[in-house]
Amino acid sequence: MNLYHEVIAICWLAFFIVWAILAVIYQGGGRRAVPARAFGSRLFLLAAMFLGFFVSGRVQLHVSGTLAADLAAAGALLCIAGLLFAVWARVVLGRNWGMPMTLHADPELITSGPYRYVRHPIYTGLITMWIGSSMVYPQFTLPGGFIIVYTIFSAVREERDMEQRFPETYPEYRKRSKMILPFLI
Repeated sequence: MNLYHEVIAICWLAFFIVWAILAVIYQGGGRRAVPARAFGSRLFLLAAMFLGFFVSGRVQLHVSGTLAADLAAAGALLCIAGLLFAVWARVVLGRNWGMPMTLHADPELITSGPYRYVRHPIYTGLITMWIGSSMVYPQFTLPGGFIIVYTIFSAVREERDMEQRFPETYPEYRKRSKMILPFLI
């Protein structure tokens, strides 16, 4: 079981290292200030995550035996898949990346790479990583739920922003791609 714990830790460490390196390489990408609504949402998310970790740390969830090992193995694989998908999306996005709900001065609509399949592949990758992490660490389930709700909220908000910024091309892009889950949603 320790192997799966290490895989989860390495995935999240890799995620943050890659994000930091790409932030330096692309140097912010010309983004504008973060809207006040986004700052409030992020503050709420941080408080909800803290509360979620506090509460879930007090609840003992145990799965034992073969089921636990199978869940942990599947969770580790999901976390790796989510990491790879998110990193692929981040690299393809390049200078167009910004914190959730950040408005860019001169955005470009990216529809290649993982963006062919989903409009928010970084969120897809993060959600997949959280689900996988929760399968190895059940106490991540509650805070992960808050993060999943936040990412969906962010995606919906970004959809509205993209429709306003790309009124001719975004509706067609929406028709041929999914929002979060490739081939489904």
